Amino acid sequence: MTSKAVDAVRKGGDAFGFASSVNDTTPTPNGESNGTGANKQASKRAKGEEEWSLGGLIGLGQLGSNPKDQQEFQRLIQGGIPLIYRPKLWYECSGAFDRVEPGRYQELLDEHENEENACTKQIDLDVGRTMPTNIFFAGDGPGVAKLRRLLVAYSWYNPQCGYCQGMNNLAATLLLTHATEEEAFWVLASLIENILPVDYFTAHLLIAQADQRVLIDFVQELMPKLAGHIDELGVDLPAVTFAWFLSLYTDCLPVETLFRVWDVLFVEGMGILFKVALSIFMLNEKELLRTNSPSSFYSLMHSMTSHQFSADKLLALACEGLRSSVKMDKIEERRAKHIQDLQIELGLDPTEIGHRTPSGSSIQM
Repeated sequence: MTSKAVDAVRKGGDAFGFASSVNDTTPTPNGESNGTGANKQASKRAKGEEEWSLGGLIGLGQLGSNPKDQQEFQRLIQGGIPLIYRPKLWYECSGAFDRVEPGRYQELLDEHENEENACTKQIDLDVGRTMPTNIFFAGDGPGVAKLRRLLVAYSWYNPQCGYCQGMNNLAATLLLTHATEEEAFWVLASLIENILPVDYFTAHLLIAQADQRVLIDFVQELMPKLAGHIDELGVDLPAVTFAWFLSLYTDCLPVETLFRVWDVLFVEGMGILFKVALSIFMLNEKELLRTNSPSSFYSLMHSMTSHQFSADKLLALACEGLRSSVKMDKIEERRAKHIQDLQIELGLDPTEIGHRTPSGSSIQM
């Protein structure tokens, strides 16, 4: 176990193996702090569990087609899925329930037990540096072997995608929330193949690059003053936000906020990635406008995500405040244009890139 992980344990880890942040009173860039305390967090969790239980909405199978039920489901999702129900809801909403092939995961491991492929070396490198402050993945933690098996199995299951840096954090996050490797494997497969566009994780990362240009389009449209400040400073926004998207925020948001974002991701689809990024900028716009150099701007960007403890405020703005401004059809239209531009710029053959709109969930928030 690394010294960072040992420190995390000594400070008192949370339920997911990270250093607990419920008593952290460090102010965020916009003056916010995580001073809610453990009792308030526990009370909120208990209330949330009661709401889900009393409402009878524990899964998509109970949802039906009643608009009132769907609205209630959306409200509950935005408020956060209780810990005890999260694995079930992620499993169902991702499409893993319909995709699963019982026993297939173990078959992949057995069939390729002593084999290596083009991804194995990179997987081994990345597994060793995944979530270094988490007791499950640090050093020889119990999650290390599970993470390697899951990533190697997926690289054989989907050789067209194989493995891309960033997928290690996605897999680790799923291992923290799901009881078995097999469950986590099928949710990972659904996340990559259903929720995200096909070819999102590829060597050229074409769609991921296009999405950064889409994000800049929205910043210019919704926050023109901030966009002008970014241009004036010469800031390269994707230098930071590219990792936000590629990691699905696993490498920048506090874990409780991350899980709340993923709650919406599995229901709404990847449109929430744009809404969260834009909401973070909006919540911190005044402070960003006060920066006077690229370095101070980048530093603030890193700080404002790592201290984004108020998931309620973030998701209220993302899901409600930006509902009419950032729609998936607009994202897809702009993405398609930027993909064409990038294909020309990078000299890529359009016929070799299988762009597909992600299916996601049928419920729109």
